[in-house]
Amino acid sequence: MRLAIITTYPISKDALGDYAYQLIKHFRLSEAVSEIILLTNKRYGRNGLFFTETGCRILVKDCWSLNSLSNGFSISITINDIKPDAVVFDYRESMFGENKIANTLVGLVPVFCRLKGIPNINIWHQVEDENQFESIRKFLLKQFNKWMITANHIIVTNLYDEQRLRENYNINNISFVPQCINIPEGLNVSQLTKLNRISNFGGIIGYDTTEELSGKTEKSISIIKVVDVCVNMFENLAKTETGLYDKKVSQITLKTS
Repeated sequence: MRLAIITTYPISKDALGDYAYQLIKHFRLSEAVSEIILLTNKRYGRNGLFFTETGCRILVKDCWSLNSLSNGFSISITINDIKPDAVVFDYRESMFGENKIANTLVGLVPVFCRLKGIPNINIWHQVEDENQFESIRKFLLKQFNKWMITANHIIVTNLYDEQRLRENYNINNISFVPQCINIPEGLNVSQLTKLNRISNFGGIIGYDTTEELSGKTEKSISIIKVVDVCVNMFENLAKTETGLYDKKVSQITLKTS
């Protein structure tokens, strides 16, 4: 499977840079993925691909810019050009800058993927509630949320976000992936605070604690893998599409025989 990932990776200055790194690292190690194409911010260039493990090839397409109103279109055009088998949208608030209109228009990407028949999953780190705002801001958020939920599947790491999306938009194509963390013994309060700050961005990785985080402990922190959820979902979608195609061929054969 050739997988396109829309993300802030290569590493940005915020904490989600580590999330993106680990996400890509684990997708790269999946036997189901033959190639990864990163659709990234132009200002990050092609630096930061520091993977030592054996894995699939990674290509970088730096096709969007902060606060650009054309990001939704430029990403969609790139997806159309590279023709991936599936798309993962690793999204967080203000990922594309502070321009609210620019951020809203990026929501068109899942719509484009559905129209083109490309399986796509949104990893949604934080869902903003449009009811907290008024006027234009509320309209933009509501429209953005409607576009985002057109994806084949939504993954959220906050239980409240799942409940709100189900209630407000009556959707079932959503999964809550909890942060299932086994805290090692020996962590003090300051270390645990730092550890939580990192883990709160989502449950995707099997993270081995380092000396910087956990002092002398060697135990690992187990976090549920979003990668497995995505791969399984894409495989199920592929099987469904194949089944529908076979059924259509059978119907045509019966009509012509």
